[in-house]
Amino acid sequence: MKFPTMRLPEGIDESSLIATYYMESDKEPDIYDWVKLVAADQSAGTWTHVEGETPEVIEMYGAKVTGIYPMAQGNACVARIAFPTANFPAYLPMIMSTVAGNVLGQEGIRLVDIEFPKKLLSDLPGPMLGIEGIRAKLGVPERPLVGAILKPCIGVSPEVSAQGALQAALGGADIIKDDELLSYPDYSPMEARTAAVMARLKEAGKDQTCLYAVNITGPNLFERACRAIDAGANSLMVNYQAMGWGAVEDFIRKMKEEKLIYPIFGHCAGMGAYYRSKNNGMATALACGKLPRLLGMDMPLVYPDSGRFGLNTNELVEAHAQCIAPMENIKSSFMTVAGGVHPGAIEYLMNLLGDECILMAGGGIYGHPMGAKAGAKGILLAIESFRNGIGINEAAREYPELAAAVNLWGTKGR
Repeated sequence: MKFPTMRLPEGIDESSLIATYYMESDKEPDIYDWVKLVAADQSAGTWTHVEGETPEVIEMYGAKVTGIYPMAQGNACVARIAFPTANFPAYLPMIMSTVAGNVLGQEGIRLVDIEFPKKLLSDLPGPMLGIEGIRAKLGVPERPLVGAILKPCIGVSPEVSAQGALQAALGGADIIKDDELLSYPDYSPMEARTAAVMARLKEAGKDQTCLYAVNITGPNLFERACRAIDAGANSLMVNYQAMGWGAVEDFIRKMKEEKLIYPIFGHCAGMGAYYRSKNNGMATALACGKLPRLLGMDMPLVYPDSGRFGLNTNELVEAHAQCIAPMENIKSSFMTVAGGVHPGAIEYLMNLLGDECILMAGGGIYGHPMGAKAGAKGILLAIESFRNGIGINEAAREYPELAAAVNLWGTKGR
């Protein structure tokens, strides 16, 4: 039989996880054989028969191909493969080793999506607060949240960061975060920076209505988180891709176990290596949306479709959909759009994403001609104007903070 591991989708039950791939090659003589080899390589088989590879082992633990859909050009297809969950624990490093391990080392294979059965979802961390929890914590029931990225990103003292955070908060920022490059340099230790920022927010009466996501990326995440919390942190940030799936998942599980429920900001630093290629790596929506959500990122960062970071509009919208789509017990994530965002881009982004997002700016706040307070206020004014049916250019005639931003940066992202 040419294809003993072929199964109809209707024949796959809750004991399997399904991975979907785009596969394209001018070298593979038979695309069906290629899909079959991928399924064997990532489960109970390999490229040749080996001792102990019995029909019973293949039936129980071998991956099953549930669909091959050839493309018009003939040398490409969309393939769906079901992997028995008996082969791995509910732990993202092993899940990714199974569906993306040796697979992504082959030219022309792109992991498009992963469909998780209910049992697996029930055992994965997911966000601690999610959109509803963050809205309740901040007292903002509607509208996108306003986010600020502290600038200058590195090279400044805790007091300079604290002053920058204060100005953004006074302008209306709901969330302020460290730059992904700032963690624990000698000139700005994490604890000192946290204490300085939170003291300024408290003095201004903003410590309960504004989150400061301090970057704890580094060794011993849980221990670093505890030190940040002791210094007054009300939110935490981690570069999840750079830290690694396992380190971050262990950290999230430990936080939940210890009942330390804090919103986690997830930066996708380094993820471009996965999503930038169009026929290798992973789909953006999976890499920057679904997977960080399952990992436990309450606020995963996704770049906008301005071209600077390689995302197109469809990828941005798809990543957002993966953050808010119903997913059994997994809470939704507050997708954060950052990277060239400024007041003039808000109308465009809200037309794409609606209210369930965080619109975050670094240069778009701290580079504002009237200062950081006006920069944050400009983003909030742009959000409120859009929700009231007022276009950005019309609103700019009323508000100088908007006029200055639009005159400098225009009306779309950078």
